[in-house]
Amino acid sequence: MNDDDLNELIDAFTAECEEFLQSMEANLLAMESAGLKERQAAVKEMFRAAHSIKGAGSMLGFQNVSVAAHTLEDCFVILRDRTDLSALEPTTVSVLLQGVDALKKITIESVQHSDVTTPDQTENLEAIAQIFAEFQAKYGKSEQSPVPAVSQSAAPETLKQIFEHQVPALFNRLETELSQASEADLAKSVTALNQVYYQLSGLAGMLLLPEFGEIAAALRALIDSPDLTLQRLQSEGWAIAQNLHIARQQILEGRAIDLPKISPSPTPPDSPRLPDSPTPPEISPSPSPTPPEISPSPSPTVPPSSTLPVPNPQRPTIRVDLERLTELVNLVGELVINRTNLELQESELRGEVKRIRRNIVDLSQFGGQLREEYDRLSFAEWRGENGNSGLGKLAAAETEFPTIANGKSSPAHAHFDILEMDRYTEFHSTAAEVIETAQAISHSATKLDTLAMKFERSTDQLRRITEQLRSRVMQLRVVSFSRAVDHLPRALREMCLTYDKEVNLLLVGRDTKIDESLLDALRDPLIHLVRNAFDHGIEMPEVRKASGKPASGQIEIEARHQGGQTIITVADDGRGIDPEMIRRKVVTKGLATEEQAQEFSITELYDFLFWPGFSTTEGVSDLSGRGVGLDVVRTNLRTVRGSVKVDSRLGKGTSFIIKLPLLLSITDALMVKTDHNKIAVPLDAVEEILHIKASEVHIAGNQPMLWWREEFIRLVRMQDLLEYSVVGPDAPSPDPLTQDEIPVLVLASTEGMLAVAVERLIGQQEIVVKPLPPPLSKPRGVLGTTILGDGRVVNILDVDDLVGQPGVNSSIAAVSGKVQEIPPSSSQSPQILVVDDSYTIRQLLSMTLTRARYRVVQAKDGVDALEKLQNGLDCSLAIVDIEMPRMDGFELLRAIRSTERFAKIPVAMLTSRSGEKHRQMAMELGANQYFTKPYSEAQLLQAIPKLIHQSII
Repeated sequence: MNDDDLNELIDAFTAECEEFLQSMEANLLAMESAGLKERQAAVKEMFRAAHSIKGAGSMLGFQNVSVAAHTLEDCFVILRDRTDLSALEPTTVSVLLQGVDALKKITIESVQHSDVTTPDQTENLEAIAQIFAEFQAKYGKSEQSPVPAVSQSAAPETLKQIFEHQVPALFNRLETELSQASEADLAKSVTALNQVYYQLSGLAGMLLLPEFGEIAAALRALIDSPDLTLQRLQSEGWAIAQNLHIARQQILEGRAIDLPKISPSPTPPDSPRLPDSPTPPEISPSPSPTPPEISPSPSPTVPPSSTLPVPNPQRPTIRVDLERLTELVNLVGELVINRTNLELQESELRGEVKRIRRNIVDLSQFGGQLREEYDRLSFAEWRGENGNSGLGKLAAAETEFPTIANGKSSPAHAHFDILEMDRYTEFHSTAAEVIETAQAISHSATKLDTLAMKFERSTDQLRRITEQLRSRVMQLRVVSFSRAVDHLPRALREMCLTYDKEVNLLLVGRDTKIDESLLDALRDPLIHLVRNAFDHGIEMPEVRKASGKPASGQIEIEARHQGGQTIITVADDGRGIDPEMIRRKVVTKGLATEEQAQEFSITELYDFLFWPGFSTTEGVSDLSGRGVGLDVVRTNLRTVRGSVKVDSRLGKGTSFIIKLPLLLSITDALMVKTDHNKIAVPLDAVEEILHIKASEVHIAGNQPMLWWREEFIRLVRMQDLLEYSVVGPDAPSPDPLTQDEIPVLVLASTEGMLAVAVERLIGQQEIVVKPLPPPLSKPRGVLGTTILGDGRVVNILDVDDLVGQPGVNSSIAAVSGKVQEIPPSSSQSPQILVVDDSYTIRQLLSMTLTRARYRVVQAKDGVDALEKLQNGLDCSLAIVDIEMPRMDGFELLRAIRSTERFAKIPVAMLTSRSGEKHRQMAMELGANQYFTKPYSEAQLLQAIPKLIHQSII
């Protein structure tokens, strides 16, 4: 087994130990509120988890992990056999949780330091041994762990499989290291042979082959010799290798291992024991460790413990750079867009084929009419020869279309009557050619139809393959939401014990898939939100009882997908948020005047909760009062282009709603037309599609309402909800509410229900959700964009944003539903000067800073900026581009620093020049910060308060 294989196994061991440790922690927490049967099942599950970690650690040579897991396993045996689980004490759970924590630390230390015993490991081993000693003192000593009896070795077939396929790789590595050893690299050879020893001894311990382990122990004794030389290493090493080959052959033949003991040098007194008795006497919690279970079924790989689902090490794996994986995901999105384009072309082709077939039918009918006309004229000629007046018409026809000279119509057959011999004219030939041409075109159309059908089948197959590819690629980057919340029950339990509250945590949607790159950005916000709900939301038990609530509060965390984004809701049933308290705090802290504070809406007041340093708590405690919790939530979410908003009912509870964009989302959408534009509405947010008559619209005040499912819901036009405008035709926008039959979408979200009237329904379509790229920020009500098959870009609605907007005024009054923001007071809101020759960049920066409640002044170049400053502009920060006409950024920076009145203004350079030469020049001239385009909005907003603080100092 080479280093790569070993690293693979160690990675698998680390990942699975995390799962087993998390399982033990979750079971311990669940036992406190579970019944007797559930507790008994949880103890068995924890015993198996500890046993699996012990076996896997022994196999890979992590003896400290094996010892610690075995000690914890014995604790679970005492818990199972000698305690009354129906009267489980909370202190017992707490002590075992400490043991799980110690085992977790030992596992991490062992992997990082190759099982070299460190002082921290010794301390944690002693902690677990102390826990076991306390259990023995309290409940009595444990008996032999009741694991199933096993034979002295694994099943013969299992042994043959292992020693035939896996062991030769270890022998080859041993022989390679011995043959390539040199005096200069003797230390490296000893390190490599030490790894071989761990694998051989672990294998012997797992398979209960002490004789095989003795041979491996001889190798360890050899490499631990203080006077080891190259000659001795190679001579005695080859002897050990030969004995290993003999032992392998005896096992393959089904015979017992029979070799003389190898003791080339005295074993040092501190040499480690074999894995079948790994417990040091000073830490040993029991006389003899429990032998690991062995799976009876043959396995072609190195056998882990029977309950440890280690992946097959023979499956090849590679490590892929995250950026390349992101590119692959983006290419899948492009593939879906082009597939949609192909489907559109296929539909157009089918339509053209149908049109051609209709024209062929018309052409065939025309040819038939020509034949019928000729036959009619021929019959008229026959009647004329018999004295009928139709002769003139036929003569006229034959004058225009002369008779064709051939055998049938030659004068030699003149004695034949017209009914006895056909006569052909050019008129007849023209009609025949038309018919033949129609038949040829029909044949080609049939071929086109066949090709179109094949094209359709190929498109369907491409659709299936694309869907499979998308699913497989997404699985490479997504993990279960449980990875982000499994640590929260433990944290909440500790807070409940510390602060004497009763709070239950309900996790909904644990299997919801999220991008793995979002885990780090989610952990801190979720911890802060849970702490916030625990401290600010959930009341003390006596207060809850007095208000008619159960003594035990509840915090619910739910994760789900909707409309191309992940929505995470953290809700509690506590006291809720008092908006008037926030209003008073805003005035007290000087963030707004009394008059302005009275004008703030509920949404604007809630937004103050996320300001740095803002807190509604009077005092400072370990949980709250410092004003950093919710600020961290918003800052972390901005780094991944996420958002958070608050919904609260006083006395009922509070919900924090987090929205995160999906890395790649392909979803079904309903395409609608409104205000001359196509709009995509995520289909999973559409509760029902209605076609109502104008008489079904009710008016409450000036607000249209719709009676739907035994309740009235608001009815608004879609164009009144959108806060953007697109230049369209000169014709006025049609009002859907004035139509005789009104298409209505009933939209559902976490905010409630809303009926939206649109101009026209187009149809359902699969779309690729593309979030707006930085530095563009997400507009209200717009989730992102998608590209249709014909190349047009269409906006996708964010239904939660639309439904959550404040009441929209009457559509009859034609008043926009946009909320007017009250500008902050000039004395409190910092003013920032943005200097850039690009109008687009100035506008983007202005929108970003305005949303962050800064006042913004724009200047198109250095001269314009300097004039504004000389005219008395008071700014707290200047953000300056370098390359500008008339006066560039360096010249402006030099002018600012050389003028005493402006010298203290902080200046941040924002430029596309990322070279060290430009950066150094800016810093030498006195720039406070240097940003490069494209800039990160989160980093810029995070740096601005620090820069402004410099100007105050």
